[in-house]
Amino acid sequence: MDGTILVDRYRLVRPLGEGGMGQVWEAHDQRLGRSVAVKLISALAGEGSRADEARARFLQEAQFTAALQHDNIVTVHDLGEATTANGTTPFLVMELLRGRGLDVILGGGPVNLADAARWGLQMCFALGEAHASGILHRDIKPANIIVTATGAVKVVDFGIAKAADPAMTSGLTQTGFIVGTPQYMSPEQAQDGPEKRSDLYALGCVLFEMITGNLPFKASSPAGYLAAHLRDTPLAPSSVAADIPAAWDKVVLTLLQKDPGDRYASAADLAERLRELAADPGAGENGPPRTQGRFSPKYLRTIATLKPVRDLSFSPDGRRLAFVQDNGPALVTDLSGQRLFQLDHGDNKPVSCVAFSPDGRRLATGAKDKTLRFWDASTGQETGRITSTMPVGELVFSPDGTRVAAWPGLRLWDVGTGEVLLERPKGMPGIAFSPDGTRLAARSVTFWGGHQGSVLHVTDGNELLKFKSKDVEGLVGWCLAFSPDGDRLAAACGGAYLVIHDANTGGELLRLDHRIRGVNAVAYSPHGDWLATGSRDKTARLWHSRTGDELLKITHAKQVNSVAFSPDGSLLATAGGDAAVQLWALTD
Repeated sequence: MDGTILVDRYRLVRPLGEGGMGQVWEAHDQRLGRSVAVKLISALAGEGSRADEARARFLQEAQFTAALQHDNIVTVHDLGEATTANGTTPFLVMELLRGRGLDVILGGGPVNLADAARWGLQMCFALGEAHASGILHRDIKPANIIVTATGAVKVVDFGIAKAADPAMTSGLTQTGFIVGTPQYMSPEQAQDGPEKRSDLYALGCVLFEMITGNLPFKASSPAGYLAAHLRDTPLAPSSVAADIPAAWDKVVLTLLQKDPGDRYASAADLAERLRELAADPGAGENGPPRTQGRFSPKYLRTIATLKPVRDLSFSPDGRRLAFVQDNGPALVTDLSGQRLFQLDHGDNKPVSCVAFSPDGRRLATGAKDKTLRFWDASTGQETGRITSTMPVGELVFSPDGTRVAAWPGLRLWDVGTGEVLLERPKGMPGIAFSPDGTRLAARSVTFWGGHQGSVLHVTDGNELLKFKSKDVEGLVGWCLAFSPDGDRLAAACGGAYLVIHDANTGGELLRLDHRIRGVNAVAYSPHGDWLATGSRDKTARLWHSRTGDELLKITHAKQVNSVAFSPDGSLLATAGGDAAVQLWALTD
């Protein structure tokens, strides 16, 4: 076909590439004496609805792309129709770019972080311009990104672009035809509901591939990729390539969130983050901690329960789970979900909480019948009980297993004798032992404009320090957790945020107040590098405990009531109102 002259003006010189819509040729503009790129829409050849759809999409491309004038978007010069061997074929005339496609570049492996940041920033500029004009690209991928000889980035092929304003779409692609490339397609686009942040998701896939050399998901078919985008949790880039800093993990994983609302709000917001990385590509601490092996989160299974789950506990050997069903008994299962036995306080006496003793020999349960009961962890047989003056809604063993603390009210008993060692009738939800067993943290009072918690000396109940919140929405101490070294105390505020306090001074060290609302549960990993939270927003999340970076988001159908790490930190269990316990492997 080389040598063909289109409309007495554009002489085709050589083919440059071929895509889903047609071929791209280098051509010579005989009227202006310059080299150009001509895109022939061969998909229009033939008759029928598919040809009509392709023609309409091409006309849309031409109009939308020609309207975009930006340094990082290919310039459109002309539009026309020509007679070819396939019949009348529309064509698009564009500036001829001297450079390489990003797909070709990535064929040689990942790029350095400096180039990834610089090129990604320019892609943001292009998308920002398009989005400001009400245009979605809908097919951001390496093949549609050209890096010129000068290092400039050009985004090409708005051939499946669709105006964000429905009034501009003329009803195109409304017949169930999903457009885009499955390897880079956002969950909502796969379900035919794209928006501006769908382009940002695709850019997140491209960034992941640029810095790791791999796609965020692996599959053997287009349908497999679509399913992975809808269902699977991506790895942190640093778990794929160990030299990637945590700052890159945070940017990429934010872009790859399933819910568009959890991504960056706009291309401009993302550009700010990439601008920081471009200034110092290697900035930030190393990626997610690997104290217990390489961080590589993987969904294992869901254990279905008959009712919503309120409380959850791993056995010290990590081989069993105990959990409480709403208005029902506590169940003990193995990690496959095989039921071993149940712990029942009797008719109309639902269990509220459950915990394994640190040595794994017994279990404790609390219930509305105002008793704490102890059970043989091997057989499920009751071995003893303690009577409380109030229904028991929360309990925790001391690290040596000789004492147990419970709420409502703050009460501490000797497990062997049942003797009350400490009592504060006005104690409120949220109790936690320090790792050495000498301190007990508890929410103590609510005051106008905030809430207060205390750390008490276990032997005499003397208050060692106070920690406060001025959050009127939250309930500081709704759930509490000491770090394994005892130096930090996580206090989750039920309506607002999670605060990490200095456990020795009460001072605030870190606050997680982004994308986290209504916290029901908090737990430190055994090695102390991670924090897990469960929230009323139907998610469980894993955080870096010192930087506050979000490492993993797990979605439930209803609110998450409990989270627990296995004793070696390799597993995370999450459970809630959807009558399901999800089990995740965190390391390989």
